[in-house]
Order: sequence, then structure tokens, then C-alpha cells
Amino acid sequence: PMSNRTGLVRSPFEYPQYYLAEPWQFKILAVYMFFLICLGLPINGLTLVVTAQHKKLRQPLNFILVNLAVAGTIMVCFGFTFTFYTAIHGYFVLGPTNCAIE
Repeated sequence: PMSNRTGLVRSPFEYPQYYLAEPWQFKILAVYMFFLICLGLPINGLTLVVTAQHKKLRQPLNFILVNLAVAGTIMVCFGFTFTFYTAIHGYFVLGPTNCAIE
């Protein structure tokens, strides 16, 4: 535990943070994130593949759609997977350095 002026505080990188929410709520968050990963990755990937294969779809207005698909894929790969992994354990197990990076 870390100490501060107000009292004893548990590090968010060493212990489950079950004072923030019940364990079952963390599990529901993990299930929801897994659902978003399973849906988001194929849908965004399919959008990118179809747009790359068909030249008719390479129009300025569709670049917005491609941009959203790329952003969604990055979010699924990095944001959702970290949240899923964290929710399973109940705390951010990747440490303070990765917390700052994420």
C-alpha cells in the first residue's frame, strides 16, 4: 500500500480495486469488452478489405468510412483489449508505465 496525507491508499497496479465496483461488475465489463472485440475487429476489417478490393469505393466520401474503420480497428486492438484484460483481473496489471502509455 502507498501512503498519502489522507490515509492509506492501495496501489491500482498491485491489488484488485473492488472498492470501486463489485467483482461481478468487473466481470460484466469484461464480457462486454469481449463482445465489442469479437464484433468490432471483423466488421472494421471487412470494411477495410472491401474498400481496398473494389476501386469504385475509393471515393472521397468513402475515405471518411475508411478512416473510421482504421480508428475503430486501432481502438479494438489497443483500447478494448487492455480494458478487457484489466476487467478480468480487477485492476491494471500492466503497471504504471503501461498505464501512462495507454
